[in-house]
Amino acid sequence: MAHEAEDKAREESAKASQKTKETAAEADKKASEASSKASGKAKEFSDYASQKGDELSKDAGDKYDKAKKSAARNYREGKEEAKEKGNELSRNRDNPVVVGNAVIIGVGSVALGFAGYQKYAKGELSWEVVGLATAALGAFAVGDYYLSQYLFKEKYPKK
Repeated sequence: MAHEAEDKAREESAKASQKTKETAAEADKKASEASSKASGKAKEFSDYASQKGDELSKDAGDKYDKAKKSAARNYREGKEEAKEKGNELSRNRDNPVVVGNAVIIGVGSVALGFAGYQKYAKGELSWEVVGLATAALGAFAVGDYYLSQYLFKEKYPKK
């Protein structure tokens, strides 16, 4: 009887061993399939990311080229406009309104700078003083603009 129990135990052990080997082989097969599937998905994602990167790179290059052309065009237009304004100023350099405005700008800048420095040196320069001076300068500029426009139309037309 002990012999029979031992044989039965060996038989059960062999069955369990065989079952374990089959389960391990099946798990190995499923792991290999999952690995292949994951590798395929990773390749798909890599290809997709590469494609999107190429598209974005091309789009950025196109936008750069467009911005570069626009900047070149704006530069040329600005240069032509500045040249035209310079020629206009040159043509009107003997106009009393232009001369008067140039003198006012020069003298006003020196006076404003000197007064600001004096306030600073005495320790009296504050944001309130700067604000008041800015407001006064702005009001003067608006008045000067409208007076100049009137004089250009009525008494001293531009050339």
